[in-house]
Amino acid sequence: MHLAGRADLWSGRVTDIGLRNFTVGMFGRYQSTQQLTFVFQNLVLRLLIDNPNTARYDIRYWRTKNRAEVDFVLKGADIVIPVECKCQRLAEPKITRSMKSFIDVYRPTEAWIVNLTLRQDIMVNETTVKFMPFWELLVG
Repeated sequence: MHLAGRADLWSGRVTDIGLRNFTVGMFGRYQSTQQLTFVFQNLVLRLLIDNPNTARYDIRYWRTKNRAEVDFVLKGADIVIPVECKCQRLAEPKITRSMKSFIDVYRPTEAWIVNLTLRQDIMVNETTVKFMPFWELLVG
């Protein structure tokens, strides 16, 4: 599946958080939600790379010219799975405008919202949106 008309690029994430922390002088001292979100996104990336069920996919980044973005896109020969990372304890399933936009354009069979606690599936159009706690990616 071709992600036509979109910034279909690798996003240059740092997968060695220890090296990143050494470089910026922050050994576990996360002082903002933005810093913690960065670490959570990189944890999810590392889990996607290491999990035998997802390692076979190319991992991409998706952003439109209007700055709508999805954190990761798992891309196989004829499958695409958008993945959003939410470093939050979600109380209910809710998708972002960016994820909705991706679903509307590409109509994937499933989409993932990786978060801290919520496990629930909902349907958006013909797409099953799976809310999953990050630790489910540890299961291979």
